[in-house]
Amino acid sequence: MLRLVYYEIRKNYLRGYVLAAIVLFLILNACIIYRGYLSGDGLMGYFMPHSSETKVEWDFYHRMHKQLDGPLTANKARFVNDEHERLGSQTADRTYSRDQQDDTYTGHVWNDYVMITKYFYEPMKYAANYEKEINQTLEKANENIVFYSKYNNTYELAKNKYIQDHYSGRKIAVLYDGKPWELLFKYRFSDLLILLLLLLGLVPIYANERETRMDDLILSSRKGKGNMGLAKVLSIFIYIAFLLLVFSGLNLLTFATLYRLTGSGMPVYAIEAYQYTPFSISIGSFYMLLLLVKMAGFVAIGLWLCLLSAWFQRALYPYMLGTLLMVGGIYASGYLASVETAKTFWALVSPFTLLKGNELLMELAGMNIGNTFVLRLTVCLVMQFILSVLLYFMIRWFSTSSKLSRRTMFPVKEGV
Repeated sequence: MLRLVYYEIRKNYLRGYVLAAIVLFLILNACIIYRGYLSGDGLMGYFMPHSSETKVEWDFYHRMHKQLDGPLTANKARFVNDEHERLGSQTADRTYSRDQQDDTYTGHVWNDYVMITKYFYEPMKYAANYEKEINQTLEKANENIVFYSKYNNTYELAKNKYIQDHYSGRKIAVLYDGKPWELLFKYRFSDLLILLLLLLGLVPIYANERETRMDDLILSSRKGKGNMGLAKVLSIFIYIAFLLLVFSGLNLLTFATLYRLTGSGMPVYAIEAYQYTPFSISIGSFYMLLLLVKMAGFVAIGLWLCLLSAWFQRALYPYMLGTLLMVGGIYASGYLASVETAKTFWALVSPFTLLKGNELLMELAGMNIGNTFVLRLTVCLVMQFILSVLLYFMIRWFSTSSKLSRRTMFPVKEGV
């Protein structure tokens, strides 16, 4: 079996054009990240552009984080609060000097106030108040449990008990900048490149065999048909895992180099956008979880492309339908947050929804399954697993039936 898997990998993925595309896409991916790093999200956004005009601000940002990063202590909180109040009082009446000032952090009092508030005071305030706010959420959940118990509402009971079990004991005791991690979590351009590489590598997996009549040779073997089918699926899994590992590793390395990622051990809810995530794990573990969820989505997409390859005699049609499949799947995944049952169903059926794992896990998103609260992520994973099993057997059936039908259409004459 290992030899068959290696043969499939060498035959389908170790081609010159596939390897060249991988290298070019890796370079393109790094360039896109770097371009976003330079342009930022505007002077008024969180990520200022990186240029000579903002060099002083970024130097102050890194200098202050070097001083404040780590355990959240009373001295650090007092320092930030005092600086915030001091600068706030100087800018409150708008009589501050607009000229360059040497006794400031960035050259201007107002700029100091904005930097302290945006990058240090607000994040520290969020971290300090998080335990209190999440406890209020737990108290509300306890009240809901008492209320819904009176009316035997099992779904709401299960939902609020889930909140009790997964949101208790939360506390943020460290201070790091989680915004770069948030930017990494929602970065998806590399996913698009992986999808293009899946089209390039998986569509010819059966079509090329038909064009070279290799499928007749496989069919002549008693066990070759089944073994080759399994070997193809295993090679797909390895190919996808390789692409995801390489691109996600490049993403992490590039973001870490440019944005100076820190605090991988702090809880993921330390990022304000993920304050209501149902997972109380570290940021590093959360990133690994997102990759596993994406892996499941890419495998399902790969099986769809393999089915198209097994269905048609020529590679042109799988390429066209594969592109349409991706467009339709991405569109359907946009219904993820819909309250309409039909739209939610199509979003969960689409494997592209799993490529948006950060949205699935950003907050508590669940469904009523038999009066039981179940995470949408869990429902989506189960549905994709069932569909993947069905796709595997459909691939086996289509690849076999197409060979048999061709033998019937073009029988070998006696004596030939």
